[in-house]
Amino acid sequence: MTVAVARLKSHVANWRSWELNPIVIKELRQAVRSRAVTGMLLLLLLVLFLTTVTFLVTRSFDTVGDIELGGAVFQVFVGILAVASVWFIPLYLGVRVAFERGENNPDLFYISTLTPGQIIRGKFLCGAYMAVLFFSACMPFMAFTNLLRGVDLPTVFFILLFLFLVVCAVNQLAIFFACLPMSRPFKILLGLYGFIQSFWIVVPVIFGSITMMRSGVGAMLATRQFWGSVSTVGGIGLAAVGLFYVLSVALISPPSSNRALTPRIYITVIWFLGAVLSLLWIWKTRNAELILPWASLTFGLMILSLLVTISNCDQLSVRVQNSIPKKLPQRLLAFLFFNGAAGGLLWVALISAATILVVHEVLSRFTTPPTGSTETQFLIFYAASTAYAFAYALSGLLIQRKFFPKRAPKIAALIAMIFAAVWALAPAVVLFFLDKLSIKTAASLELGNVFNVLPLRDDGRCIYHLYFAFGWLAFMMVLSARWFWRQVKNFRPCQKIEAPPVLAEMTTPPAVSE
Repeated sequence: MTVAVARLKSHVANWRSWELNPIVIKELRQAVRSRAVTGMLLLLLLVLFLTTVTFLVTRSFDTVGDIELGGAVFQVFVGILAVASVWFIPLYLGVRVAFERGENNPDLFYISTLTPGQIIRGKFLCGAYMAVLFFSACMPFMAFTNLLRGVDLPTVFFILLFLFLVVCAVNQLAIFFACLPMSRPFKILLGLYGFIQSFWIVVPVIFGSITMMRSGVGAMLATRQFWGSVSTVGGIGLAAVGLFYVLSVALISPPSSNRALTPRIYITVIWFLGAVLSLLWIWKTRNAELILPWASLTFGLMILSLLVTISNCDQLSVRVQNSIPKKLPQRLLAFLFFNGAAGGLLWVALISAATILVVHEVLSRFTTPPTGSTETQFLIFYAASTAYAFAYALSGLLIQRKFFPKRAPKIAALIAMIFAAVWALAPAVVLFFLDKLSIKTAASLELGNVFNVLPLRDDGRCIYHLYFAFGWLAFMMVLSARWFWRQVKNFRPCQKIEAPPVLAEMTTPPAVSE
């Protein structure tokens, strides 16, 4: 601790020798030379100028002045800026990162001495700087709307800040998708899919900005309740951006490094802080249902973490083994956060179990739900879905170990997803050929189908899913117990090889006289 504080003091004291991230300089130089960036910026300014001229010319023929002209112009400007920035800047960053991430292009990711964190931060800061450039160019047009009446300057600046933060978040999301280890055709398909899905980001952002303008955000800036809500939403957004940053760094890290350490620690921290934040809002509003969004986000995040976990290799590299603590208590704690499917499964199980316990305690203390209420059914739904997910994961791991031991560990996650999909589609296919498929039969009880739990979440029959899921999970745990114990037993630091003893110097035998 003392050494870390001394290094921090030395780093702050030598602030004159700080250097800008080399990736930022490289990317900005490329952006300045890019005709796409320059052309998009000029096109944006031209569209804003023509829009302003069109509004002023068409409204000049009205005999009665429009006191809402500034608000109408600002709404159009927000839409233009949101479309240009949310679509172009992330697409530009994603294409460049995906090109450098390609297997046949050994660029900075492979030959640079920079750390993976410096590379990702450089890409992100370049995107943030480009967003600042676009917003600075649009700022005079946005401020001009205040002179036309209908919108105040605090509202203008707050909405611009909101749009800027959204663009930065989408930039980090684009960097994350570009870092995924996929071939170029799959990345092109993923890029097209992401471009289509970006409508679900652009449209809500535009309508949200217009709603904030009409509600008078500038008049609410002095209220404590407004900043409490803004801080909560901003904290959630910041946690999401940090998560994608950590995952991006892990994706471009060397395979021999401990990739799982930082993401698992970060997810654990934000999970704990999210629980504290939810409890604070529950204590303030006395509404126990506010714990459910946190539980739902945790459920989705743990399902994705489960798929990534079972894709880990069981054999740790020498580099990772050398960093394993020697003391048993520290080693048991490190087992949860180091590479390996066994530790990851235990980590996901502990967080999922703790989430169920927290939700149960909160709902039981702040409410008195009768049997079969919405809260109770949510707990059953969460527990059954989690048990099914673990059962699918252990089944995929078992099939991969028994039948595909020489294939990449990623196949375990693929097998688990195929297994879940086949189990869900098989009854529907059979009923289709029997001409008995309908909405009623699709919502009937189908044990083993995790997708059937959601339609029955408000139905008493969901309890049968819970029993079946835990029974299947217990059976898979028995089959995987030997493998799990082997992973725990092998999780120990490498045995240091002692230097061989130095042989005594051989004396030269005396020469034999003839």
